[in-house]
Amino acid sequence: MDASTHEAEVLTLIDQPQFRLDPADKERRLCAILSAQSARHAAAIPAFARLVERLGFGEGPRARYEDVPWIHVSAFKKFELRSVPADKVVRVVTSSATTSGTPSRIHIDKPTSFRQAKALAATLADVVGKTRRPYLVLDAAESNAATSSLSARGAAIRGLLPFASEVTYALDLQPDGKLTPNEARIGAFFEKNRDRSPLLFGFTFIVWSVVLDALGKGGARFGPAPGAMLLHSGGWKKLTEQAVDKDTFAAEAAVAFGMPASHVLDFYGMAEQVGVVFVDCAAGHKHPPDFADVLLRDPLTLERVRAGEAGLIEVLSVLPESYPGQALLTDDVGVLVGEDGCPCGRRGRHFRIRSRVAQAEIRGCGDTFAAKRVVGA
Repeated sequence: MDASTHEAEVLTLIDQPQFRLDPADKERRLCAILSAQSARHAAAIPAFARLVERLGFGEGPRARYEDVPWIHVSAFKKFELRSVPADKVVRVVTSSATTSGTPSRIHIDKPTSFRQAKALAATLADVVGKTRRPYLVLDAAESNAATSSLSARGAAIRGLLPFASEVTYALDLQPDGKLTPNEARIGAFFEKNRDRSPLLFGFTFIVWSVVLDALGKGGARFGPAPGAMLLHSGGWKKLTEQAVDKDTFAAEAAVAFGMPASHVLDFYGMAEQVGVVFVDCAAGHKHPPDFADVLLRDPLTLERVRAGEAGLIEVLSVLPESYPGQALLTDDVGVLVGEDGCPCGRRGRHFRIRSRVAQAEIRGCGDTFAAKRVVGA
């Protein structure tokens, strides 16, 4: 596949209605692009080329996801992995500085940034619709500071801006680094927008430990806003330790903001794959968009698992041009629910998040906040 055909195919996958592809056809189309990307990254990054060779992937086109050269997400904490000149990098996205104290650094060029923005909008449009809505960010404005280096929290906040008719930040950053809800500002937002189907977003642990905790203690309630929707992500490890599951979280958020619990949606994503998110459907499953997919590998053999089995989640994406992010193996364990046929009507593979590998680093933005209680993952 030459470069122009490759680019056209990527844009076609982004621009078409999402979650409609036959799984086998999708794997064939993505593998053709991923093969070309792997070869280009290997030519530009000697360390990546050596890894491909040592893992025994060899050269040439790949017909199956499991044959696409992968790297572990932790590699971005240890190496500068970029396949474009430094002067072509327009932004560096950083993940949480975990217990290792070293964040991932993802080098983004203009074509990759363009793809990521379009791709995220295409995915979220299928979830929240295309109509712009009042947007309440359950975070402080400082988490979305305009700099050349962008945190994963900032990237997620910005990802929803195309759907916003106006933006309000619900939290204030205090001099000691703590976040506190501004109840007057939140109340004014709901008073003005309760009938305009407002859109809310926040990192899961921050929403639970800062917003819902404070509102619960103070007895504050907002809404009712039956058309409202809350998207949230990150920090589940800490909540699991507190025996907080998705149903508990959704129920508490629904009471606080006057929305149906079914409108509280968790999504899975990572700084290393900006532009790719997996949002819960009505059946509680996560679905890859048409320009990305997941491969679940057996933790011991790294073989591809079958429907109904658990495995390490590997995220595949055709979006990155400036870094080797075409296949990233994570420490997250999921269950492949099915290859197709989800009751929600979306085509393709669908899965659930189960846990993280024992003794793996806490790596989510919300988890870092849980440890440090500061803004700026």
